[in-house]
Amino acid sequence: MKKILALIALVMVGVLAFGQNKKGPEIPYPNVPIDEETNLVTYKEVVQQANATPQELYDRAMNWVKKFYKNTAEVIKSSDRDKGVIQLRSSVRIYVVKEDGSKIFKNIVYYNMKIECRPGRYRYTITDFNEKAAAAAPVEVWLNTENPKWEIGQYAYLNQIDEQILALIESLEEGMNPPVIVEDEW
Repeated sequence: MKKILALIALVMVGVLAFGQNKKGPEIPYPNVPIDEETNLVTYKEVVQQANATPQELYDRAMNWVKKFYKNTAEVIKSSDRDKGVIQLRSSVRIYVVKEDGSKIFKNIVYYNMKIECRPGRYRYTITDFNEKAAAAAPVEVWLNTENPKWEIGQYAYLNQIDEQILALIESLEEGMNPPVIVEDEW
């Protein structure tokens, strides 16, 4: 009888210990920048471009927009070469990543982007991230762990957004560099 009880106790301890290891995926806290004034996820930077006029920078930005986005007529919301301002509205996709690494499309997250050109510098601002839904849902709620609808997967979505926006910024900065002029010496 003692052996049976000891065996049952041993099995119970093993089951309890095994059950506690199932915490779910470990997802790092999103490293998205939050604007102190608006409390919105906002990517914003001033980039120096020595000796460039606002019109040169505007033209570089417009060329980049035309290369980066497939449908510029839909993405460009306004543009003014004289003021050196381009306003865009576009989106990124987020996915549910399964344990085996496969991805399932979750939704689209829209954002606004503004490129402003001044003598010798330009500034980009990327903000107003909203998940496509019946009513636009701001992504900042995904940072609030006190929200009853919060899930750890929302951190993964924010990390995906961050990764895609950082790639966009890298592409923009490359596109805004002055063109390399190759002289044909023959």
